[in-house]
Amino acid sequence: MATGCGFQPLYSHGSDNSSHVLNQLSRIQINPIENRTGQILRNLLQDKLTPLGVPSSPTYKLTISLKETRSDMAILRDSTSTFAKVKMDAKYQLINIETKNVLDSGTVTSTTVFNIVSSEYANLSAQKDARRRTARIISDSVRERLALFFLKNYK
Repeated sequence: MATGCGFQPLYSHGSDNSSHVLNQLSRIQINPIENRTGQILRNLLQDKLTPLGVPSSPTYKLTISLKETRSDMAILRDSTSTFAKVKMDAKYQLINIETKNVLDSGTVTSTTVFNIVSSEYANLSAQKDARRRTARIISDSVRERLALFFLKNYK
């Protein structure tokens, strides 16, 4: 770490700020998210926010709603497509369980692409993989935003 530069690791286990952030993240209950992609996103978030397991007495509740769109691109003369884009919007809210106040909210958007080939199985597999990649990117972004929220509000 460069001393004197003013930067510090967000998730390191050494400083008071980082310990506070990790402690607060571990107190988040993640509500179920609709559909299979939502389940994947929830599992990723649980691994990143509460790696020691679901909190026994959570302080916060995280709710997320997902909206997914698929767009076929590079449309050929025969009206077939060779390329598709999966876009996912995740609206999240961090709620204090005791007061029911919304502490932080926002929308995270991620887009991934995949090739469309002649095999239907390969296309389904590629779309499934695109959804997983998008969910992973969203989980990273939500974790960052929540960590910054707790860091900013550390007293």
